[in-house]
Amino acid sequence: MSLSCKYKYELSVIIKTFNEEANIGATIDSIRSNIHDINYEIIVADSLSLDATQQIALDRGVKVVTLNNADERCCGVGHQLGYLVSEGKYLLLLDGDMQLEAGFIESAIKFLDDNQNYAAVAGAVEMDDSSNYEFKARKQKIAIIYPFGDVNHLGGGGLYRSSAIDEIGYLTNRNLHALEEGELGLRLTSAGYKLHRLDIPYFKHTSYELSTLELLKHRWNNGYLFSHGELLKSAYGKPYFMRAVKLIKSELVFTAYVMLVLLVLVFGGFSDLLISLLPLVAFWALKSLKNKSMQDGFMSILNLSSFSAGIIRGLLTPIKDPKEKPSYTILPKDE
Repeated sequence: MSLSCKYKYELSVIIKTFNEEANIGATIDSIRSNIHDINYEIIVADSLSLDATQQIALDRGVKVVTLNNADERCCGVGHQLGYLVSEGKYLLLLDGDMQLEAGFIESAIKFLDDNQNYAAVAGAVEMDDSSNYEFKARKQKIAIIYPFGDVNHLGGGGLYRSSAIDEIGYLTNRNLHALEEGELGLRLTSAGYKLHRLDIPYFKHTSYELSTLELLKHRWNNGYLFSHGELLKSAYGKPYFMRAVKLIKSELVFTAYVMLVLLVLVFGGFSDLLISLLPLVAFWALKSLKNKSMQDGFMSILNLSSFSAGIIRGLLTPIKDPKEKPSYTILPKDE
């Protein structure tokens, strides 16, 4: 493969991290074990971890770039931070709790080399078992969340063409606490590019070992639940706004329903309230039957209710220019 003179490496692997000391070593090792005959760099883009994440990465001899301000932490800033210091023709996006699968890189690069109208490609996702509701539900819907073929976004990351990212101005939106890959897909497809998911293994994912309630509390505190509102606010006035609405339609429909119930509670009578609650009872019953668990039915409602509250909170969050660089430092390797 010929390497464009614009790029120092064929591939930049960007790993976004925050407190991943338990996993980052395995992530780096999986990259080195499964990439061969390619000139590449590994970049750990860290959001000021409070544990040994940075030191473990430095000890393994990779480039570490870190935020300078803790208040800029979010999912969207991580890969963008790595992109700002990357020098690769292609960008592979991973999280610090993922392990790269063998053979993906070679197949993904060949696909992009052979299909110049595609900006990115991903592969199949393998998730471990988890006790909390959200990750159990995600694993049940894995074929829906990560479909094969041409898609409008690549959840979970993928291999991206650097020239396409340069064209649209930035990699991931520094305002978003989640859904950054969805927003990236919206911008790339609006620019005329295509995206594809191959039916080959891409990465293994380590789920959070938290209960459902603990995970929801964690995601409220770190802003994850605000992402749907942040996405709407950042996409407003853009040509892809309605597609952003479609991307989160389930959460928006549930939010609209909750607002309706609240209006009935304030202005309606008791019988009106009972009628308004019937769809919620039906939803709980269907979820309980599908999962054979009444608790899962309640947890589904709690999960959606949390996202509804997060949408409102996200809409109230100030939006920064996503092309503006966050303050960062590249750490010396001898630290």
